[in-house]
Amino acid sequence: MKKLTAKFDNSTDDLNFQLQFGILENISHSLKVEFTVIKNKMKTNFVTGANSGLGLWTSKCLLDLNYTVIMACRNIEKAQKSIDSFLKFKIKKNYVVKILDLGNFDSIRSFVKGISKHENIWRLNCNAGLSYTETFRNTKNGMEKIFGTNYIGHLLLKNLLLERFKLKRIVFIASSLHDPKNKSPFAPAVFREINELAYPKENPDSTLKKQCEEFYATSKLCMLLFAYKLNRRLKHKNLSYKTFINAINSGLMLTTNLGRTHKFGENLYRSLLDFIFKIIGFSNNPKSSGRSVVKLTNAVTTSGKYYEKGRPVPSPIDSYDRVKAIRLWEGSEAIIGSKFLSK
Repeated sequence: MKKLTAKFDNSTDDLNFQLQFGILENISHSLKVEFTVIKNKMKTNFVTGANSGLGLWTSKCLLDLNYTVIMACRNIEKAQKSIDSFLKFKIKKNYVVKILDLGNFDSIRSFVKGISKHENIWRLNCNAGLSYTETFRNTKNGMEKIFGTNYIGHLLLKNLLLERFKLKRIVFIASSLHDPKNKSPFAPAVFREINELAYPKENPDSTLKKQCEEFYATSKLCMLLFAYKLNRRLKHKNLSYKTFINAINSGLMLTTNLGRTHKFGENLYRSLLDFIFKIIGFSNNPKSSGRSVVKLTNAVTTSGKYYEKGRPVPSPIDSYDRVKAIRLWEGSEAIIGSKFLSK
């Protein structure tokens, strides 16, 4: 009988130990989760073009992970309207919408100056992009609008932020269209001297539509050239902190707000292509792409890479051309009127 009692007591002790261990384990897990929440809230993420499409979903996915998000948008009213109609944002509070026109140097400089120097800027998502197929349009500074916004605007923003903050992640949203050998129906990228890219002339042997498609593809190629050059430049500076610089192809999304300047016929054409491409597995949607972008940029410990479908892959030969990268870098400095990483 005594043996039975002893066995019972030991079982009770063992059960109590397991219960206590389980409780401690749950407390430990809760503390880890809470610590991650607090840590992420202390990390501020910029997302350009955050009022719709990929930018909006990227912001939402960052907020899901409890990061602080600054949604940089050209039109505050439109951005707020998009947010108000997007139920996923109703329970999110750790974000702010700020005005940023990437086609206006003064707007970019004002945006950066308006950020507290004590802000812990952790990541810059260079997401904003535009295209059009009508008469050439110019930025506030007189450049062709696609090149001036998609490439030059992001470049100036990145430079000003790096001069003031220790960014840990810079993400350039790329496109497969940057590949001159791309076999899509869209016009391929054509690298030219920077003055020809910034101040192009109408080509009588082409159409406005094809020229504008070329502008967009080339702006993405220039972004890659600059990303790789920036990565090399930062490595040589031997900074006390590490900045991971990568480009990510978020996939083909034909019906996002990128085509906001297109007319009804063009939008219908894009919707039809999007439907066909989804059937054959070529088209993505902003929700899944936003998740992929955030997940990947959180996990990567590499820099100077180009990612497609979650893994690093070689980008076109043109994007690794160091001579072109130097010409582009120096030409960009001349257009903006300031040196990059001069400090």
